[in-house]
Amino acid sequence: MRWGFVSGNDNSMKPAGIAAGIGFMLVIAATGIAVGWGIGTTLPNSAHGQAVTVTESATSSNSSAPFVLTLVVTTGNSFNSTVGEQPAFYVLGTHGLESAANVVLPAHRLIKLVIICYDTGPANLTSSQYAKVSGTQDNTVSVVSNENVNSSQGASGIKVNGGETVSSLPANGTAHTFTIPQLGINIPLAPSSTTTAYFTINQAGTFTWFCMTVCGSGPDGKSGAMATAGWMTGNVAAN
Repeated sequence: MRWGFVSGNDNSMKPAGIAAGIGFMLVIAATGIAVGWGIGTTLPNSAHGQAVTVTESATSSNSSAPFVLTLVVTTGNSFNSTVGEQPAFYVLGTHGLESAANVVLPAHRLIKLVIICYDTGPANLTSSQYAKVSGTQDNTVSVVSNENVNSSQGASGIKVNGGETVSSLPANGTAHTFTIPQLGINIPLAPSSTTTAYFTINQAGTFTWFCMTVCGSGPDGKSGAMATAGWMTGNVAAN
């Protein structure tokens, strides 16, 4: 079944000498990696909200290769004993899932954002405008989900059909969004999907990202995860 999308886009040596040589090379390699890259890490004060996520960044902001950031939306996260389970965004880093409370990205460089959404159902949008893609290349994203993929065994191996380049999702078919209002970026996410978007942040600064579906707790559904950094909101620092 297809959605009603609006279409738009890795000499011999004695044993002691060998050990010394390997140790020297490891030190050099480790030093080079540390200097050349900011290895993804999390500095936690708590499970959510206070952690600072630093993503891998290249030595040059003029690199022709896109900077890749992968986010994961999960459900069943224990918020507290009163609220219970809530959805949350995470950064997929070098050590697994890390807090998305504070994400560091390069300014003036093409960013490839991949968001894997494990939430299986839609939520109400705070406004219908958030069903539309904005701030990405061509104001489109690529979506692959259980709704639009059909794989089959072909003569030369598995054949994958599906995936769409879209400029919007159905208002009643959006699970979450990744939205940075200050930058005009809005990326709606379909349930059980992988969404890929490309964009550039053309200014340095710190900006707040939000989910613009009603997916929290409280009488209006806008408390809990929706109002807590590292869950359905956080900061993006562009350097």
